Amino acid sequence: MNNEAERKKYGFTLPAQAGLDDVVLDLAERWGADAFRDSDGTLLSDSITSLGYDIYSTLCLIRADQEWNKAHPEDNQQKYLFSTPQTARDTTMEIDILARYSPEQYRIDEINDCKKYWEVVNRTTGEVVPTTDWDYANGIVTVRNCAKWNVYSVNFLVYQIWETTSMYNHLTNDWGDKPHQSGIDPRKKATREHLAKFLDKWLETHPDTDFVRFTSMAYQFPIITDPHHRTLYQDWYGYLDCMSAQALDEFEEKKGYRLRPNDIVEDGYFNSTDRVPSKAYLDWIEFIHEFMVEWASQCVKQVHDAGKKAVLFYCDHWIGTEPYRPAFQQIGYDGIIGPCINGREVRRIADVPGDLVKELRLYPYFFPVDLLDKPTFSEGGDPVADCKKYWMWIRRAMLRKLVHRIGYGGYLDLAIKYPDFIDYLECQTKEFYGICEHTDFTPVENAPFKVGILNAWGAHRSWGFDQTWPEGGITESLSGQPFDLVWMNFDDIRKGIPKDIGVIINLGLAGTAWSGGSNWADPKVVAAIRAFVDGGGGLVGVLDPTAHENGGAYYQLWDVLGVQKEVGLSNDTKKVIPTDLVEGHFLAADFVDGVPRLGKHVQGVYPCLESTQIIAKDADANVTIATNDFGRGRGVYLAGFQLGAEQNRLLQRAIWYAAGREKEMETRWYTDNIHTEIAGYPETGKYIVINNSNDPQTTVISDGASERRTVELTANASKWFDLAGNEIEQADAPGAMHEEAASV
Repeated sequence: MNNEAERKKYGFTLPAQAGLDDVVLDLAERWGADAFRDSDGTLLSDSITSLGYDIYSTLCLIRADQEWNKAHPEDNQQKYLFSTPQTARDTTMEIDILARYSPEQYRIDEINDCKKYWEVVNRTTGEVVPTTDWDYANGIVTVRNCAKWNVYSVNFLVYQIWETTSMYNHLTNDWGDKPHQSGIDPRKKATREHLAKFLDKWLETHPDTDFVRFTSMAYQFPIITDPHHRTLYQDWYGYLDCMSAQALDEFEEKKGYRLRPNDIVEDGYFNSTDRVPSKAYLDWIEFIHEFMVEWASQCVKQVHDAGKKAVLFYCDHWIGTEPYRPAFQQIGYDGIIGPCINGREVRRIADVPGDLVKELRLYPYFFPVDLLDKPTFSEGGDPVADCKKYWMWIRRAMLRKLVHRIGYGGYLDLAIKYPDFIDYLECQTKEFYGICEHTDFTPVENAPFKVGILNAWGAHRSWGFDQTWPEGGITESLSGQPFDLVWMNFDDIRKGIPKDIGVIINLGLAGTAWSGGSNWADPKVVAAIRAFVDGGGGLVGVLDPTAHENGGAYYQLWDVLGVQKEVGLSNDTKKVIPTDLVEGHFLAADFVDGVPRLGKHVQGVYPCLESTQIIAKDADANVTIATNDFGRGRGVYLAGFQLGAEQNRLLQRAIWYAAGREKEMETRWYTDNIHTEIAGYPETGKYIVINNSNDPQTTVISDGASERRTVELTANASKWFDLAGNEIEQADAPGAMHEEAASV
C-alpha cells in the first residue's frame, strides 16, 4: 500500500491505542493500514497522530458533554414505554408502570403533564380511559371505574438516563463504577445551540483529525432492558428513541393531527419492523427524518468549514439518517461506515446511493466478548475462527458489490494477545486489496434481468432482515448471488412493474411487513403481479407469500404459485389434487442424496391446481418446494430456507427457472460445484473463483465466453484468472489458516 493513488482508492482503518506506538506501526505495515481510529474508551497519542496517516476520530455529540447533560435533565432523550398489562380484579387498580424496566436505564417523565402525553388503555376493549379516571404519583398509576376482569396498561413517557451504547459498552467491558452516560436531544433549542458550539470547539482542539466519524448522530435504535439488564426488545430500525413531548407538539403542528401514544407503543409491539407500518408511524418516520437531515447537514457543514471530512457510522444513533431515503443525500457526508458480520451487511453499505466512501467495520470487535456474549478476545475465545467464518460470507458479497475500505474497532491491546489472529488479518487484508485491484471497482456481470424483492418497506429497508432461518437466510444468500436486486414496496407495484424486472420475490410469515399483510387484499396489487407473470415474468414465494385471508383464499396468488395453505378454516374441504413428486426437475439438480434441506419451514401447504409440480414434500406430506406455469410465466414456492451451499444453489435455480431462462444459467459464469462460486468483470478482463468450504474443492467453471475448464482450490481459497483462463499470481489468501472454522 505504498502507492498513494491506491491508498486513496481503497484502504484499511486500524484501531490504534496510546502506549502501543511500535505495535501500531508494525501492524499498519502488515495490514496495509492507511488510517488510524480511536474507539469508545481509547485515545490516540500525539506520537500516533503525527505519523502522517489519516486520523478517524469518533464523536458522539449527544454523549460528548456529560456536564451539560446532567445540568439539563429535561433535555435528556425520551421514549414511550408500555406497562405490563394487568387484569382488573376490582373497580380500582394500581399499576407500577416501570416494574418490568431497568430503573438504571429509565426515569419516569414527571416534568411534562402526564394527562396530556400519556394514556391508560383498556386492552380488552381498546378504549382509552378518561383522564378523570386515573392519576399518577410516585411511579404508580391508579385507575378508577375499571371493568372487572378487563386488562389495562399505561403508555407513558420516560427519560433515558443511561444511553444505550454507553450501557452496552459498560456492561460488556465490566466497567464497574465508571459513570453512566446519558444522551441529550438536539431538538431542544438550548441543547442544539450548545452542541453547535461544542462541535466547533471540538474541531478546533482536534487539529490532527482528518475524518470526523459521527457515531452516529442523535437517536439510537431501541434496546429496552429489564431490571436485570436483560434485553426485552430490540429493533435495529425502530423509531422509538426519538420521542419527546416537544416533538409530539411539533408533529401535530406540522402534520395536522396529533399522535396517540399508542401510535408509537402499538399495543406493546412497539412498531416492530416486522409489522406492516401504519400511516401514523410512516408519518412519524418522515417527521424525524426531516429534522435529522436538517440538523445533520448543519453538523457536516461545520466539519467541512473546519477543513475536515464527515463520515456516518451507520449503526447506534443512526435513526433519522436512513441512507436509502432520498433526502439523505442532502446531508453531505463524505463517507459511510457500517458494522459487518455477513454478506447482507456488506450490501447494506455497498448499495447505498451517492458518491460516498464506503467502509466496513468488520468483526470480531476487539472486545472481550462478541455480540452474543461469547468470548472472543478472552479465555475460551477463538477470534480467528470467528473472523474466518464471517469472511466467507463477506467475501462472496463483495464480489457482487465492493466497498472502498475495511477496518476494525476496539482495544488493540486485547487483539495483540492473539498472534494467530494478527497473522490471519494480514492474509485477509491482502485478499481484500486483491479484489479491489483486480476488479478496479468495475461492475460484475450478473444475470440479464433484475430481481425485485417485494415487501411493505421497499427501498427504505434495503437489505433489512427477513424471516427465513437462520435469521435473514434469503437476503444473506442473495447478497452473493449473480442478480441485480431492486427493493420494492406495494406502492411501487401499484405504479407499474419496471420492464427490466424478470422475477419478483415475496417472502415472510403471514401478516408481517415482509409478506405484506393486507396489501394483498388490494385488487390493483394482485392484478398487476398476475399480469406480470402471465406476460413471462416469475414469482418466487417463500414461507407465506401473498398471505392474507380474503375472498375464500389465504395465499392470494395461489393460481400463480400452485399451492395453498390450510390454516384451519377449510379442514372439511378434501384436497384431491395429485401429490406425486416430479422426478429430475431443474430445481432438484443439486440436492445432496436427492433430499432438499430447507430446515425450519411452514406447515399445511398443499397443491391446489392440477398443473402444480411438486418438487419436494416433508415427512408429513406438506409441500415444501413446488412450481406452476401461469400463462407465459412461472411461480416457484419454497416453504423455508436454510442457509448453506445447497440452498444457495437452490435459490439461484429457482430464480432462473421462474424467469423462464434456466437454459442460460450454466452457460456463463457458472461453477458446477455448489461449494464454489465465480464472478466475472468484463471491464478488467478478469474473473475469480472462490471456495466457500473448509475442504479442497475441484470445480468445472464456465467463463464469460462459455469456455469450460477445471479449477482446483484449497480450503477457503480464491483464484483470479484472466479471460484466457491464465491464473493471476496473487498474495497469500487466508485459506490455509485455522481450517476448522464454519464454512458456507
